[in-house]
Amino acid sequence: MKIQESDKFKIGGPRATYVLIICSILNAIAYADWQVMAVVLQPMKVSLGLTDSQVGAVSTIYFIGFILFSLPVAHLIDTWSRKKMIGLMAMVFSAFTLVTGFAGGLVSLLLARFGVGAGEAGFGPGGTALVSASYPEEKRGAKLGIFNLFVTLGVIIGVISGGYLSAHFGGWRTPFYIFAIPGIILGILAFFMQDYSLTKTDGSDYVHEPFLANLKQLLKIPTLRWLYVAIGMYGVVQIAVGTWFPALLMRAYGIGEDKAGLIMGLVTIIGLIGPITGGLLADKWHKKRKGGRVLLAATSTAFAVLFLLLILIDAFDITNKTLMIFCASMMPLFSISISMGFPAIAAVSQDVVPPKLKGLSWGVGLLAFYVLGGAWGPILAGSISDAAGGGYKGLSLGIAVAGLFGIIASVLWIVAARHVASDMKKVNEAV
Repeated sequence: MKIQESDKFKIGGPRATYVLIICSILNAIAYADWQVMAVVLQPMKVSLGLTDSQVGAVSTIYFIGFILFSLPVAHLIDTWSRKKMIGLMAMVFSAFTLVTGFAGGLVSLLLARFGVGAGEAGFGPGGTALVSASYPEEKRGAKLGIFNLFVTLGVIIGVISGGYLSAHFGGWRTPFYIFAIPGIILGILAFFMQDYSLTKTDGSDYVHEPFLANLKQLLKIPTLRWLYVAIGMYGVVQIAVGTWFPALLMRAYGIGEDKAGLIMGLVTIIGLIGPITGGLLADKWHKKRKGGRVLLAATSTAFAVLFLLLILIDAFDITNKTLMIFCASMMPLFSISISMGFPAIAAVSQDVVPPKLKGLSWGVGLLAFYVLGGAWGPILAGSISDAAGGGYKGLSLGIAVAGLFGIIASVLWIVAARHVASDMKKVNEAV
């Protein structure tokens, strides 16, 4: 018998809109909490006497927390409750965001960021599964585009307000105190979202299979095997750039975290075009070819790498104003292109799996994002920077090396696209 969402769960309408609103705003808060760390990285480093490698480790420990909790939490999302896990995890990552502001040294900072990562492990899989299930397949990319648009909004909020609060209201600790509040409020509101349970077509309840059995079934899907490795390579680029770029601006131009945050915020505002445009284009490409969503991600990521390298050539002559203007003009193009593919990839992770595996599918995707790339991207760039003598040129080299992993992601996504149609057919024919 086919496994399906329960009849009480409504596709589209006000309930779906409420899910999209709450999950999207929480997405923004989660990424604001993460991006605040990037914009206060330099003053925090000076205040606590840390090296570039130690600062990279602070970013990495966040991802380790995410990694260790992502699969168990994703399994609970599928077998227990999506809305309850979203609400609980929002409260956890918000509480540890507050704790970050009280950190007095490297050890306490590592513990706090580990807790933030552990809390955010539940939100991505739960939010993606609940939003995608709330809308029909043909609108899935666009709705997840809105969901991921709020990632960019969160980055903007984090870099602009985080940098301003740090520079003018008590130093780098203040933003962490402030950003802890909305996540707790939204976590409570998440308990009022609709949720779905799985039933068989005869109306009987579905009995969930063990975690390892579900994971094994998931990894048998060819599209996902290629997709996951590519997500990891993509994570190297996105996380390394997001972590280090504010510090790069401070080193290059001798500006404070408030101005660096404002620049990053303005660039990211332009980048809002990316998720929405990417989601819409991915849906259109998907109608013409079932692997179109993955091909959209491959194309946009390849362009993102090109724009990133063009930004970094400024390191050859930081005093050349013409070169500086050219490189600056590439920043918005990178921001747009790097964010275009993520909604498409999230949608594909839902397209090729049955309802019982939706949460786990994207949970493994996010795990791959961090384990295979995102977790070690910041420390890779920081270590290369230290080895190259630090400063602007050293950090530029570190970011450039991290950026090249985007080419690998593009190639792997092209391979994944070849399997999407057959894997979707298997899901639709499953009995």
